[in-house]
Amino acid sequence: MEIVLLLIAGVVIYFLYNTLQEYLKNPIQQQQPYTKRVDIAPIDFENPYKEMARVDKVKSSEFGVLAAILGHLVWSDDKVCPLEKELLDEILTDMAAESKNPKLSKEELNKIVMEQKNNDTMLLIDDLCEDYVALTKGEYKKRLKVVEFLFALAYADGVLSDDERDCIVDIAAFFELANEDFNALYESFEQTYAQERTMSEKEARAIFDLQDSKDLNKQDLEQKYHELIKNAKQNIFDNKNINKTFRDTSLLRIKEIDEAYTLLMPLAQDNQDTQKIQKDSAKDTQDSQKDEKSAQDKSRSGWDF
Repeated sequence: MEIVLLLIAGVVIYFLYNTLQEYLKNPIQQQQPYTKRVDIAPIDFENPYKEMARVDKVKSSEFGVLAAILGHLVWSDDKVCPLEKELLDEILTDMAAESKNPKLSKEELNKIVMEQKNNDTMLLIDDLCEDYVALTKGEYKKRLKVVEFLFALAYADGVLSDDERDCIVDIAAFFELANEDFNALYESFEQTYAQERTMSEKEARAIFDLQDSKDLNKQDLEQKYHELIKNAKQNIFDNKNINKTFRDTSLLRIKEIDEAYTLLMPLAQDNQDTQKIQKDSAKDTQDSQKDEKSAQDKSRSGWDF
């Protein structure tokens, strides 16, 4: 019996000895915990200096994904009115300012929006929304405000087209918005744009701080329009606005500015056309006088003795 115990003990000691030798030759490395980074594209180790693929650039940040989502809505009806252009320009400005990625400029974001117009460069809306939900996990109110802004963008021309509505419905579903929240947004915008009123020229001039319609200039009117929209719109990414709806803080004022702009622009165009006609007429008169004077000078040149 003792011999058997000694044999077992010897085998155990031999096994432990070999294990110790293997450990000393190959010490166990402490493994780092795996962390998924959705904001960084994977590295191509075969060619680490290769430029990141376009799709990876878009999906490498929250604002890149959001710009692509905005592009889907903007081009859903194949037209962009002046107010839609202004609102898009302003949100891209805010996104570029809020972004922590210095390479994600306003120009780059606008390029992403434009790419969604082309079927060859368009990204799937369901994939984009799933990425955005992952990037804004725990930020339900942020996604709700994005959908509210999409309504403002879609209603910019005064009408929510079927294509725009379907696009927003799909995005809201992918964003996992509660039915009551989405329906509240839908109904509030529907009620706002169902209210029609006729704005007078005097009211429109007051909004643009113009004393007389003769003061209207197309370029100045466009610049003033841009400034008014910029001052009226809400930055949906500012934390202080997270509980303030776009409709209550900005929508009515923006709608008023756009109605005034729509009324005044034809008058500004008429003024510009009139000024051009007057300028051309004055130039023709001046040219005629020059020709007449030249003819007189030629006839007088024959009198020299």
